[in-house]
Amino acid sequence: MRFFKPSSLTAKTLAWVVVASLVAFAAITGVTVWQERALLLQRAHEQAQRSVQQNLPALSESLWNFNNAGLRALLSGMVGEGAIVRADILDGERTLMTVSRPGEVPPIDTTWTTPIADPTHPGAGQPPLGEIRVYESYAALRAQQAETAWRIAIAQLLQIASIAAMLVVIVRWLIMRHLSALARAVTGLNPLDHQDRIRLQRRASGAQPDELDALVDALNRFHTERATEAGLRLRAEHALRARVQEIEATLGALSDGVLALNGSGEVAYANGAAARLLGMDEPALQGQPWHNLLRLLDEASGEPRGEWLEQARLSGKPQRVRGELRIAPAHARAFVAELNAVPLHSPGDVVLLLVLRDISEEIDKERQIVFQAFHDPLTGLGNRSKLARDLPQDLARARAAQGRLALLFIDLDNFKDINDTLGHQVGDLLLRQLALRLQASVMPPAWVTRHGGDEFLVVLPQLGGDEQAIALAQELMNQIRRPFTLEGYQLHVTPSVGISFFPDHGSTPAELVSRADMGMYAAKKLGRNTYCVFDDRQLQESSRRLNVENGLRTALAQGEFWLAYQPKVDLATGRVAGVEALLRWESQQLGRIPPASFIPIAEESGLIIDIGDWVLREAIAAARRWRDMLGTEVPVAVNVAAAQFRSPRLLQALRAIAAEDRDIPRLIQLEVTESALISGLEDVTGKFIALKELGYSIAIDDFGTGYSSLSYLKNLPVDTLKIDQAFIRDLHRSTQDVTIVSAVVRMGQSLGFAIVAEGVEEARHVQILQGLGCDQGQGYHFSRPVPEAELIPLLKEGCGTVKA
Repeated sequence: MRFFKPSSLTAKTLAWVVVASLVAFAAITGVTVWQERALLLQRAHEQAQRSVQQNLPALSESLWNFNNAGLRALLSGMVGEGAIVRADILDGERTLMTVSRPGEVPPIDTTWTTPIADPTHPGAGQPPLGEIRVYESYAALRAQQAETAWRIAIAQLLQIASIAAMLVVIVRWLIMRHLSALARAVTGLNPLDHQDRIRLQRRASGAQPDELDALVDALNRFHTERATEAGLRLRAEHALRARVQEIEATLGALSDGVLALNGSGEVAYANGAAARLLGMDEPALQGQPWHNLLRLLDEASGEPRGEWLEQARLSGKPQRVRGELRIAPAHARAFVAELNAVPLHSPGDVVLLLVLRDISEEIDKERQIVFQAFHDPLTGLGNRSKLARDLPQDLARARAAQGRLALLFIDLDNFKDINDTLGHQVGDLLLRQLALRLQASVMPPAWVTRHGGDEFLVVLPQLGGDEQAIALAQELMNQIRRPFTLEGYQLHVTPSVGISFFPDHGSTPAELVSRADMGMYAAKKLGRNTYCVFDDRQLQESSRRLNVENGLRTALAQGEFWLAYQPKVDLATGRVAGVEALLRWESQQLGRIPPASFIPIAEESGLIIDIGDWVLREAIAAARRWRDMLGTEVPVAVNVAAAQFRSPRLLQALRAIAAEDRDIPRLIQLEVTESALISGLEDVTGKFIALKELGYSIAIDDFGTGYSSLSYLKNLPVDTLKIDQAFIRDLHRSTQDVTIVSAVVRMGQSLGFAIVAEGVEEARHVQILQGLGCDQGQGYHFSRPVPEAELIPLLKEGCGTVKA
């Protein structure tokens, strides 16, 4: 039965009650029996003593009278009852009589002796007649007492059993059944329902609560608290589980590999990206020591860098390296990595979170970007950025070593003509081959950069002597002079080279480049195809050029330009056939600047376009004034620079002018140099046709000094050829010049062109030109270029020559 299970509280209560009762019973009964036995034995002994004392007189009489029968009778009476079981009459050492209790004499417990007085001489101090020795046995008393103790024990045990049974029933009824019900109620509670309650129906309404009620209340409060906590914990667990699932899903979707390492360096977690990067399945990564899966190598040296992870863990702070380490997995290809190591201080097993990403392609792209940032895309040489980065370093080393450094500035002579005639594709091919030749000739630690266009710089650090730089310049010039075979063309180019030295010519990159550039321009002035070491005169010339360029930038706004006009004379009639507008500059700061000193600078700086527009407007305004003033039309020739001719602004401006005044175009002749024609025949032809349709006339200026070609003369709608003064100046003493001019005149006239000779300075020139059939002449023989105020009288005369 469950009621009597040894483990039940009822059984335990019963056992403890019985044990406690038995212990109490044994203690109390034992003490009681012991006390009663002692008292009983004492009483038996005292009774024996009284019996002996009472019989002593009779014993004395019988012994004195030798009444053995009486003596035996007395002794038999004494041993017949009580504790005395034997009595001996002694006379000194001799036993006179012994009387024992009939039957088996029980064990003797105590013996004692008392004297028998002489009846005839009673009183103290008299010798005794004899002695009586008494033997006492308490066996019968003990047996009687034991029987009594058993009766008491049985009664007490029955009493204990009754009390225990009653107590068990009471405990069972008042406590145990409620505890069992309470246990069932507690077991049946919903651990997540904080409103669930334990209810015991055990007492009448209004009764005072007892300990069980207090226990029920305490259990209900405990359940409420635990259920609330369990609910919160369950929700937290659900949220945590959902969060873990989200994190795992997120980590699984990451393209970056994630490895969680425990304190032993083993993989506790790995996402799919890590498995792919390491060439293994996710489950196979679990528990693997990281050093069995991959090796960390220094990207630059290839040396092992496995200590990086341990250093990251010990640092306690997140560590990141990008592109410095290469990961070599045991089962996959090696790759340049971006590594993030995050030490964790949570109580879990994971101590280090390692995020790895393959950035091999990114690093390659970055290196390509860096290469492109510091290298010229056309030639593969270093560019200006590389020069700006590396030249200061070389200068710092040279300065620290108190050494020297040379800078060579190389510019190809007339490279623009190749681009204009053969196209940029051929020009680019030439630059590529040139770069290869330079690289093959320049040995480290020297290095080459492309400065832009057809300009190259060579840096010679650790210079042994100036002759080393000059020797290299000569070697490079020889390499550049070798023919280039490109697209079926065999091209010959020459370089102009400027040289500057550190520390002689400057201490900064800008100074050295500027000085070498000046040296290069000096080489060009020497006739090109040579080298020139910078000197202070070049700096002065460069300073002058800079001042001129700065002055040009403000000259228009400050009204410093004006036009001079030089007549063109009909050689057959001697009448003025028109004028050429020539630009003059009177600078407020620099004074009068010759055209040869500022026009090339204006062309190089690009300012010639704005200046040319101003010249065109001023010339047209003058033509209108003269027409209104004189009542006749005076054709005006205006020089158009190559850059101005290529600019779309020219055609737009001339169209606008023609729209305003339809008569003006026939008064304006545009003089274009041959160099402007080689930028592309189709484009030039289109512009010429458009200008002709607007009514403007076109002249080829400086004919014979450029790329004179019958093909463009044949195809271009040109009105006039102007023979350059180089062929006119020595006309009276050079038969070759006469032959050339004669050929040009005949050819031009046969093509329908008017021929104008420039630089006519002597009457002999006029006579020869007239004999050759030249149409017009222009030069000091007729008139110098003069301001408009001095030109008006000549125009009014309308004929004759004006002496210089």
